[in-house]
Amino acid sequence: TLRLNNQELLKKTAKLIIGPGEPTKQLMDAAIVHGMAIINPETLEKLVKLQSQYPNSVDLIILKNYLIPGQADQEVEKYINHVSEKLKLRSHIVHLVKKLIDNRDNHTVGVEMIDGAYNFSNPPESLTQPELHEILIELSSPLTGYLGRIKGTDSKSDCFYFLRDLPMD
Repeated sequence: TLRLNNQELLKKTAKLIIGPGEPTKQLMDAAIVHGMAIINPETLEKLVKLQSQYPNSVDLIILKNYLIPGQADQEVEKYINHVSEKLKLRSHIVHLVKKLIDNRDNHTVGVEMIDGAYNFSNPPESLTQPELHEILIELSSPLTGYLGRIKGTDSKSDCFYFLRDLPMD
């Protein structure tokens, strides 16, 4: 049961209908009037697989913005593709750090070296050094644990090392 006593709060909540096939005109009209998103079970399955394979990759607060009133499969697919592209970028960076360390005697690598190698590694997208550093910190957080970090005196003196792969299918 829905226990929202506040009408304004009810309007802000994400309302979702999951069903196979094409929705009827009446259902589509009702969904639009009441602000409900309609998705197919296959789209939900893709979201669940993404979250299962890459824990914490699906951000429900951001996903809510893609749940438009009416048929929302295309918008949710855009979100899934966006998350997949972010994961590919992070996988590329983890692989790059691993490759740099494999070619050195030292088991850590600095931000400037990673940045230089990144720019020549056929990257999925162009990044500035601060953007790359931010992603490196994210990948070295205890929640993700793909890289390790030795904190330097500033962002350019931070060093990173490989912990585990971020495989992409």
